[in-house]
Amino acid sequence: MTLSEKIAALESRIGINRPPGQLRKLMKQHIPETLKIPAIQVAGTNGKGSTVTWMSELADSPIIGTFTSPHLFSHFERMTINNQPIPADQWEAIYDRWLPLFEEQDFTMFEADLWMAMAWFAENRVDLALMEVGMGGGRDATTALDYLATGITNIGRDHMQYLGSTLEEIAKAKAGIFKPGIPALTAEQDPALFEILSREAAQAGTLLTKVPALSLPKDFPKYQEANLGLAAGLLTAANIPVKPLEQAEKNFFWPGRMQVVSQDPLQVVDGAHNPEGIEALCRSLPGVERIFFSVLADKQASEMIRRLLETGKAVTLVRFDTRRLADLEELSAQFGLDLVSLEEALSSDKPALYCGSLKFAAAVLKGKHYDKHEF
Repeated sequence: MTLSEKIAALESRIGINRPPGQLRKLMKQHIPETLKIPAIQVAGTNGKGSTVTWMSELADSPIIGTFTSPHLFSHFERMTINNQPIPADQWEAIYDRWLPLFEEQDFTMFEADLWMAMAWFAENRVDLALMEVGMGGGRDATTALDYLATGITNIGRDHMQYLGSTLEEIAKAKAGIFKPGIPALTAEQDPALFEILSREAAQAGTLLTKVPALSLPKDFPKYQEANLGLAAGLLTAANIPVKPLEQAEKNFFWPGRMQVVSQDPLQVVDGAHNPEGIEALCRSLPGVERIFFSVLADKQASEMIRRLLETGKAVTLVRFDTRRLADLEELSAQFGLDLVSLEEALSSDKPALYCGSLKFAAAVLKGKHYDKHEF
């Protein structure tokens, strides 16, 4: 098999992850050294990847590994050491080594990703692993690991078919990361949701701390202040030395999140893909005239469009190549919005925002030749 075929085979491993306890038993049997790596876990609806990125810039540790998902351009982005994605040859070597186990145990893609990341981290003697939950919390594969601290960014409406139809159910699912005696933090500011999380933390045997946002320069979107606050709080709770904030501000980069792809005209790409993410984006909306929006079928498209229309900006729907695209013709008729091709959206010479889906963000960045950006 070629490397591309191996990646495609891995990405076809769709299914339900096994309980974290079962995965942990397999890790103890085959890669016990990975369970000794100091680690911090981040769950939440929005801002998980940004929080991990802030921690990677703030932590004063020699060798830092990150595990995030989904990827924008390459599967290799999901695991990095000191902000560099795993090299293709190293990814392939680890994949080949563990493929028999993946097949024998019927691993999902996410379980295999986690396994490979931790094996790579152990090989490279990572000092600190920063782990982003894939979905939910207590049932997520990342919960198989031990942690110095755990954090929840916020609670919003996403993956409701798996996590529950109410914010309370979603909060309880994400609170499953809390463990006895392990510091638990959150940036969630809603009093009712904080109370739910706090109760779940107490039942798990720990105390939940609400962390304040930290101020950032005006060129950062406002929502990043909460992510930064949580990142700093988690490192402090884990007794990890922290670098000067100014240094982290200078180096912070999380592709596809309020990423400026043109200064004149101002054009920005953001992967916000749920109502709370769109709400946060609208509060930090740059000076644009038009919003190009595309969305996947399993998302709350109508609610997101309504919020975007409240900004008073012109909203245009965009077709792009993905099997999971929502019925844009129906949305166009429902809201009276223009529907254009990706090529037409990319050719705009007006100040514009492109948002609604991480897959759409990736398509726009590729179209504007930003897919080769070094991470």
